[in-house]
Amino acid sequence: MKSLFFLVLTVTCFLPTHFWAQEVKVTDEVIQFSSGIHEAVVVTIPFGKREAVEAQLKSELKSWKGKLSITGDEYVVIQGRLKAMGDKRHDTHAKIIESVNEIKVAFAVDLGGKFVNRMDHPTEYKHIYERVRLFGNKASAASVQVDLDTDKKALKSLEKEEKKLEKEIASSKKDVENYQKKIVESEKKIQTKQTELTAKQAEIKTQNAQITDRKKTVKKLK
Repeated sequence: MKSLFFLVLTVTCFLPTHFWAQEVKVTDEVIQFSSGIHEAVVVTIPFGKREAVEAQLKSELKSWKGKLSITGDEYVVIQGRLKAMGDKRHDTHAKIIESVNEIKVAFAVDLGGKFVNRMDHPTEYKHIYERVRLFGNKASAASVQVDLDTDKKALKSLEKEEKKLEKEIASSKKDVENYQKKIVESEKKIQTKQTELTAKQAEIKTQNAQITDRKKTVKKLK
């Protein structure tokens, strides 16, 4: 266990600085949706994992109180309503934009022919900006959680292998102890048997001598 702890600690200490430096970034962009080109609030999600971002986006848009439909990378909320924006109904277009190194999600909010932007709708923009930023944080955290769960699973597997190795080592040590004990017992047994063998050989020598003498006696008597 200690060896694994120090291994994880060592790897953590040498992780690139940019791993920790990444943060959610929100920008204003013009994005191509299936419905057209719209002004949008776009959030860049660090450590983004597609499945985690999709789940968080679906959950977020359901809270926009409208009819949600999903087609490929695009999500549309029809006649949504956000409390902070009063009773104004609006349609929201969201799009997942995935590249090799990052995932972005664009939010274009249609107030009825005019899409929310910083200049024309400062109040609505501020609210949308904040919701998008918070969504980015949640999606990023959920994405990291995916990696964390994978790491925990890997660690659990390593710990299982570690315990197996420890058990095998303990078993082998026990075997060595048993073998050593058996060697000592066998050496003592050898010494005892060697003494018995020497005595037995002496008896045999005496017996052979006695037989030889008796043969001589029998020969003389014939």
